[in-house]
Order: sequence, then structure tokens, then C-alpha cells
Amino acid sequence: MRAYLSQSDALLKSATVAAVDAVGGISRASELLGMGTSALTKYCSTAEEWSKNFIRVDLAVALDRATGHPFLTTAMNQLVADQAPVSVGEITATAILKLDGVLDDVVRSIAVAIEDGHMDAAERHEVRSRIVPAMQFLARLDAMMAGAC
Repeated sequence: MRAYLSQSDALLKSATVAAVDAVGGISRASELLGMGTSALTKYCSTAEEWSKNFIRVDLAVALDRATGHPFLTTAMNQLVADQAPVSVGEITATAILKLDGVLDDVVRSIAVAIEDGHMDAAERHEVRSRIVPAMQFLARLDAMMAGAC
């Protein structure tokens, strides 16, 4: 993410990019939402001129429904709950170790959940609570690598 984006702005942009990618890219998301690709691209863009353009709530919910995962609603929930988003920061050895830890949490929670051969609702909830931050972390990392959708 660019330096001029606040953490909150970067979180929303990254969640938008992740959701768009999850449905198959800008063209597919555009079709699903019934909107032009140029507007959707602006919602994903970290360019200074579009840094304050964000997806509307109704479109965010529709996009999350299409992906089957609450990328945008989770990001908005973090902001409403005033939880500081976890930043990827610069690509450094420390950031990669942090990613390793986040992904390790996912693997460990799944291993514990399937240990007895059955995964109950509480275990599924625990696994999801680990998957969502990992997906957000990876989405921010991907957005940083791509520079935009």
C-alpha cells in the first residue's frame, strides 16, 4: 500500500481487492454488481487520486455474498469495533515471519479440530477465526505486490 493511505483506508482497499479477486477479477465482479469496471477499479486503486473512493456498503455486501466470504464486512467490522488492522508493513523478514505465524495458527487450529475425526460448530468457528485474519493478511500482501486490482 502507498504511504499516503491510512491503515483504515488500506484495510478497506485490500479487502475490496481480495473480494474482487475471489470472484474472478474486475470483469466478473463488475458483471455481478452491475457496474462499470472503471468504477470498481477505482474502489480497488491505491493511487492518490482514488485513495478516498471506496465501495458502497450495498455493493460490499453483494460482493461478500458472491465470494461466500466476508472480506469487506469483516474489514468494516474491525473499523467499527475500532480494532487496529494488522498491517503487513514493508516486505521484510519480520513481515514474512509474521505471515508464517498467522498461517501456522490456521494449520494448528485445523489440526486440533480434526483430531477426533469430527469438526463441531465451535471448532469450525475457531478455524474461521484463524482463517479470516490470514486471508486479510494475504490480501494486503497481494495488493501490495499488485499495486492495484
